Amino acid sequence: MAFRSRRTTIIPLLTARHKALCIAWARQHSHWTVDDCKHVAWSDECRFQLYREDGHVRVWRKPHESMDPTCQQGTVQSGGASVMVWGLCSWGEMGPLIRLETALTGDRYVTILYDHLYLFVSIVHSDGFG
Repeated sequence: MAFRSRRTTIIPLLTARHKALCIAWARQHSHWTVDDCKHVAWSDECRFQLYREDGHVRVWRKPHESMDPTCQQGTVQSGGASVMVWGLCSWGEMGPLIRLETALTGDRYVTILYDHLYLFVSIVHSDGFG
């Protein structure tokens, strides 16, 4: 077995507390059936960055070729623009994808749930999910 240069594996950064909470949730719901899963709406938020710099670009070149455009990678300060979104889905339906213009505080999250989750459930799952 030979060693080779490779990129690192990207994983979520979880603290010991996060891991414990995930395990506790999984244990509490280990008895769930597929039908139970049909009665849940899942939501999450995510930031998408343009010009993401991960430091993993490599190029084979000679020492004097550093300024050759084929051996360069453009960059922008502070990672460039980004957009933050929140969305939800349930067993068979996709909910809205909401662009977040401001930071997602606790109050803002409650407002989003009230404005979008309630409407999604009342229209798509008028029977109470499933």
